[in-house]
Amino acid sequence: MLKNHIIYFPGCANSYDPKTKIENIFRALDIDIKPVSEWNCCGAPPSHYKPDFFNKAVMPLRNLGLCQNGGENFLYSGCSVCVNQINESVKLINSDSMFRKQADYSLRPFNAMLKESDPSKTGAIHIIDIIADAATEDKLLKTVPSKIKGNSILLYVGCYKNEAKIESLKKIFNIMGAEVNIFNDCCGGEKLQNMTPIHSKRIENANIADNFFKLINKKADETNSDYIVTVCSMCEKNIDDGMKLSDLDIFAPVIGLVEFIGYILDIDDCGELLNYISRSEVESESLISEECRL
Repeated sequence: MLKNHIIYFPGCANSYDPKTKIENIFRALDIDIKPVSEWNCCGAPPSHYKPDFFNKAVMPLRNLGLCQNGGENFLYSGCSVCVNQINESVKLINSDSMFRKQADYSLRPFNAMLKESDPSKTGAIHIIDIIADAATEDKLLKTVPSKIKGNSILLYVGCYKNEAKIESLKKIFNIMGAEVNIFNDCCGGEKLQNMTPIHSKRIENANIADNFFKLINKKADETNSDYIVTVCSMCEKNIDDGMKLSDLDIFAPVIGLVEFIGYILDIDDCGELLNYISRSEVESESLISEECRL
């Protein structure tokens, strides 16, 4: 059942998105959303190179504890890495009573001790579960004049594994008149965030980001996609980093899923790049028509 009130965890990869934009997008879907108060990094990037208990458990669990203090057992995020890190930390403290005691001791100074630790009753959920929900689909299809009719979309799902939700999302965009192709190769995840002090490893990560950027653009070319929609904010950041490193002259525009929904809903400041593309296409068509008349 779709909730009408959720607590949202932006994560580091999405922390620069204006808070009001996120709120406006979900308000249009009749969902009240508020961010975790005083949230911190989920711990995935640092734990990739320093897998200690603080990075792997305390950092993600602090966010979940703050969420529970806000009255919700589940927090929602647009980052697959954050969702996985938080859920794995809950499993970790349930695997050994010593881990649970150590977590309680570490979280007490933050006033973020877990009130609930059963993995079936608390944890993190990907925001796609809301967007691909039947109730959200109904709202989108009933209230929105299609802005994406005739568009070709490369839907980049990365490591997100719920195929039913992916198919639901694809169906929504198809009904709106868009052609959708799926791409699911891993972007490299948190390990590309260059937290390592080893210079050669940072260079290697930069090369991986560049190569992946070229790979996803090749896929966009092969599918004749107008742009790429990514369901994960970490994937979006890695693609953006790859763009800055790449020597490609032409590449497909990239937009995150939540902002893309805002674009479809015609929310202010959402999908400005796609709006620009649409205006350019209209202007090009007008010029062609004018030339034909001449």
